[in-house]
Amino acid sequence: MLNTWCRQGVSAIIFDMHLVLGVDAGGTSSRAALFTLDGTLVGRGQAGGANPGALGMDTAAANLTAAVRAALEPGSAQLPGTGAGTVVGVVVGLAGNPALCATLAERVFCALLPGAHLTGEPGVPGATPVRVMGDIVTAFAAGTPSPSGTVLISGTGAIAAKIVDHAPAGTADGYGWLLGDEGSAFWIGRAAARATIRALTTPRPSPTRSGVDLVRDHEPNGTAHRPEPGRNETGGGREPGDSEADGCRSVCGEGGDREAGVRGAGENEAGVRGAGGGGRCGGWAGSGLLVKMVLRRLLPDGPGGDPGARLAAAVHARPPLALAKLAPLVSEAAMGGDPVAVSIVAEAASRLANSASRVHEPGLPLVLAGGVLTAEGPVRDAVRGLLEGAVTAGDPAGAAAWLAARPLLGPRASDELHHRFTRPG
Repeated sequence: MLNTWCRQGVSAIIFDMHLVLGVDAGGTSSRAALFTLDGTLVGRGQAGGANPGALGMDTAAANLTAAVRAALEPGSAQLPGTGAGTVVGVVVGLAGNPALCATLAERVFCALLPGAHLTGEPGVPGATPVRVMGDIVTAFAAGTPSPSGTVLISGTGAIAAKIVDHAPAGTADGYGWLLGDEGSAFWIGRAAARATIRALTTPRPSPTRSGVDLVRDHEPNGTAHRPEPGRNETGGGREPGDSEADGCRSVCGEGGDREAGVRGAGENEAGVRGAGGGGRCGGWAGSGLLVKMVLRRLLPDGPGGDPGARLAAAVHARPPLALAKLAPLVSEAAMGGDPVAVSIVAEAASRLANSASRVHEPGLPLVLAGGVLTAEGPVRDAVRGLLEGAVTAGDPAGAAAWLAARPLLGPRASDELHHRFTRPG
């Protein structure tokens, strides 16, 4: 029996008030979305991260429960009478170890949904099928109804994955913050912290000036001070902000020309122009806007004393993944023309594009997902410039709900309704 719902002059056909629930949970946040089978949004919930490996099972379960419960509560519904609806399918996209994720889902959904059936097989009498899959699959589905293609994710972490029939068939990176996640928010934030410490501790031409003077002197527009020849703002090695020995190679290339940083009059691959950016290493670029922003965030009471040591202590006093919160500062500083921020953005984009190229099959969809790549800003712009034809993902929780509805709708109807789930409103 079909019911008709009419609100504000808009009519929708409700399939017996059968509902599907989608969940997308990573290290930073958990989101749940409840839809009717025709793609009408019914309820939403949001809470903290639910990666059981990174946060612990108890914290992950509490956060996931809060997000799902909020989506299921009648008070969050956008349709009258949804409290009487029946959840007929659930898909949960989780980040982390598959075995831990399965345990987490069983713990949460067996408590919230009587009759939850975690094998996910439809058609079990009296059971609600709950399918648990990696968040890379739901992220891919948020960008395309196609069952196969590539997804590049940059959020707290970073990974590229080849998807075949809505299942992962190969990955690049995704090794966590200790070993990889290149181009992620954590990676970008760590590069910003390293560059700031390097700017504060590298000797200046005038030995009488302190790191505190450096912070107080520079102008907000990122005007660069000039250090000794060969010094580089981000340090060096293969990471922005690392040791000074290889500084020119990481930002300027082997020959000294900035391939990943400021080019010519200050323009980099991301199309962001840096103030005072010449074509050679040697500027106090790290003493500009980005340094001021990082210091204000991490040392709100002022640098004082030994600012480099105080900044390092402030970083180590926080959980490692808290460095990801510095990533938006890099984007803001890059848009403001700070050369160090510009170089970090370009290097992050290059590494992300390289990860995608390792698994992408030409001719198939390529989806950009995760907070770094779905938010407007220089990192997304730079990556899109390197990966032609890439599309930005919509709502991954809605995509999870769409995956839950797909077996009930059939391929044609589900493809036609995809946008209603992934880009509601």
